Amino acid sequence: MRFALILSLVLIVLTPTARADDDHPRPYDRNYDAMSVVDAALAEAVDTDRRLLLILGANWCHDSRGLAHHFEDAELASTLEQHYVLRHIDVGWRDQNHAVMQRFNVPAVYGTPTVFIIDPVSEELLNRQTRSDWTSAASRSIEEVRAYFAGWAVNSSPALTVPESSLVYQSMLIEIDLFEEEEAARLAQAYTDIGRWRDGPAEDRPEDMRSLERAVDLWRSQLPRQIRDLRADALEQVETALAERANGGEITLSLVAAFDASDPDLTLDLPRTENDRW
Repeated sequence: MRFALILSLVLIVLTPTARADDDHPRPYDRNYDAMSVVDAALAEAVDTDRRLLLILGANWCHDSRGLAHHFEDAELASTLEQHYVLRHIDVGWRDQNHAVMQRFNVPAVYGTPTVFIIDPVSEELLNRQTRSDWTSAASRSIEEVRAYFAGWAVNSSPALTVPESSLVYQSMLIEIDLFEEEEAARLAQAYTDIGRWRDGPAEDRPEDMRSLERAVDLWRSQLPRQIRDLRADALEQVETALAERANGGEITLSLVAAFDASDPDLTLDLPRTENDRW
């Protein structure tokens, strides 16, 4: 009796949330050959002097539907209509439309939804560092969502600080980008293989498929944090070295140039994920 009462109370609490989630839009239409959609949207964005906004997600994803629900907010919808050409790109189980990701130099998404804000003329992915920040979109406040998209409607990439102008620092970022590209390409292959196994006959699946799925989920959740940590480490190393060279004085562009010319020995520990299959 007590268990039944507790269960009924839990259902009372959870059912309105589940019903509300069921009412959220499902804008992903399995457009697995979406490049023509992207081409047309880019042309429209150029013609109307707006930015291209691609939301890479899937209808099975609670947070993809949650972000689509946020987009129904009147104030946010007005911002999107005025400043963006919006398209939803279905990525299935993160195993589809890799060509769209690669077009903007992203080998794989780490979660859904992933947000691409693109300059339609240069095709530069403007929000590269924050593209994966919306995988918890359903639990984010509408104020956060409004502020993010209103900010990117007018913002360009932030100006570099003096330490960030260092060629040594920029070369470390390139090293990190190459590392991320290699790791994400491996992830993309893992997504493709698991998607194929899921859709295929059970007898063709590896015996350890469940453990492979868990390993890939851990890998994709760790990689963006690793990239953020590497970037922070690179900047900290450069700032520390420049501060030592300045010896209490101002860090100037000429000091940065001298630092770069000295070819300092700064290194990064790139944590490549070990995996026997990928």
